[in-house]
Amino acid sequence: MITPNYSSYRDPAARVVKKQDGWYRYVFNGYQKEFDYLTQSGLYLELVEKGLMISHKDIGPDDGSPDVYKVIRPDQIPFQSYPFEWSYSQWRKALIALLDINNIALKYGMILKDASPFNFYITKGRAVLLDTTSFILFTKNDVWVAYRQFCEEFLGPLALMHYNGDQWSELVSAYTRGLPLAFISRQLRRSSWFSLTCLLHIHLHARFRGSPAKSQKGFTTEKLQSLFSMIRSTALSWNEPYRLKGIWKDYYDGGSPKYILEKEKTVIRWLDDIKPGTVADLGANTGRFAFIAAKYADYVIAIDKDENCIDSIEDEIEERSIANITALRIDLAEPSPARGVLNKEYPSIFDRGKSDTVLGLALVHHLCIDMNISMQLVAETFSAFCERFAVVEFVPPDDERVVQLIANRGGLFTGYSEELFITAFSAEFDQVEEVEIGASKRKLFLLKKRHKPTV
Repeated sequence: MITPNYSSYRDPAARVVKKQDGWYRYVFNGYQKEFDYLTQSGLYLELVEKGLMISHKDIGPDDGSPDVYKVIRPDQIPFQSYPFEWSYSQWRKALIALLDINNIALKYGMILKDASPFNFYITKGRAVLLDTTSFILFTKNDVWVAYRQFCEEFLGPLALMHYNGDQWSELVSAYTRGLPLAFISRQLRRSSWFSLTCLLHIHLHARFRGSPAKSQKGFTTEKLQSLFSMIRSTALSWNEPYRLKGIWKDYYDGGSPKYILEKEKTVIRWLDDIKPGTVADLGANTGRFAFIAAKYADYVIAIDKDENCIDSIEDEIEERSIANITALRIDLAEPSPARGVLNKEYPSIFDRGKSDTVLGLALVHHLCIDMNISMQLVAETFSAFCERFAVVEFVPPDDERVVQLIANRGGLFTGYSEELFITAFSAEFDQVEEVEIGASKRKLFLLKKRHKPTV
C-alpha cells in the first residue's frame, strides 16, 4: 500500500513518492485504462514534443504494492515554484498552456480532470504540466468536471491581476484551493463586465445557484474547443496587468558603467573560484547578475519583489530558452511561508530555495531602510538561504541611493552603518575577501557561512 504523503495525497489515481535517487509517480490500478490510453493514443507523445507536459520513463510494475499498476519516473526538475510566487506573465503562460493541453487532449478523446496552477512548473520561459495522471476520458455531452476549479484557481486570479494589479495573486497563498467566485466578481473593476469571458465564466458563474453536476449541460468536443479558444484569445489580449511602473527596474541603467563593470569582474572571479552548485540571487532586479551566475552554477533562483523586474527576467529566459534560471516574485520582508497540510504540503521558500551560494547585490540598504529590517535579521535572512558562500554588497550611508532612502524616511534613520553590517554578518559568516568598487566607495564582501554546532 502506497500511503499518502504531505505533497501528494489528493489524487485517487496516483501517488508521488520521493526516493533517495529522486521522485517517482505510482499509478494505481484504478487508473490503468486512462493511463494506457494516454500513453498509447499519441496524446502523451504530442504533449511532450510540444513542451506542454513533463516526460517520464516507465519503470514497470511494483511487485511489493498490489494496488499499483505501474511506476514511472518523471524528468526531475531542479526547483518547484508556486503560483503565488509567479509574475503576471508566468500566470498567463500557465493558463494558456492548460487551455492548449485541453484542446489537444480533446482530439484524442481526453480532458484534464484537474485545473490547478499548482500542477505546473515554469522552465525555459514555458509552463509545463507536472501531473501525468490528470487526464480522463471525454465523450460527447460530458461535463468538464474541472470547470469551476479552473474559474476559481486559474481564470479568476489572472483576471484580478489584469484588472486590479499583480499583488492580487498573493491571495492564492491564503486560498491554495481557489478564490470564491463571488469574491472575485465583487473585486473586479466594472470594465471587466464588458469582457465576455469575465461575464460568462466569473460574474454570471458566481451567481449560479444549484448543483453543477446535475444542472450543467454537457458539451460536445467542438463546443468545448470553442470555449477554450475563446478564453485563450482573451488571455492573449490581456498582455499586461494593471500596474504602475516599477521603481527599481531601471536601477542598473542609471549606474556608472565603470562601477558595473568592476562589480561584474569581482563577482565573476568569485563565482569562478567557488564553482557553486546552486545560486540564489536575492534582489535580482532585472537579472543582470543572475544571468552571469547561470554561466557558473547548475541552477539559479532569481528573487525580486518587483513584478516588472521578474517579467523582464522571464522575457529574457524565454527569448534565450535558458533552462537553469527560475524567476520568483517574492518580497523578502514577507517570504513565502510553508502552507497546506501540517504546513508541509508546500514548503517555504527557505526550504526550497536554500542554495550553495547567495548573491545580495545593492540589496542590504533596501531591506534595512525601506523595510525597516534590522541588520541582524538581514544577516539571518542571507544565512537562511545559504549553505556555503554569500556575495554581499554594502552601499555606504553617504551614497546617493542611501541618502535618498533615508530622506524618504524623514532623515531620522540611524540603524545603518558599515560597522553594524560587519558585526551582524560576522555572527553568521566568516569574511573571506573585501573589495571596494572603484570611486563608488561601495564594497563587495565574499563571506563563508559559519555552521553553528547543533545542540
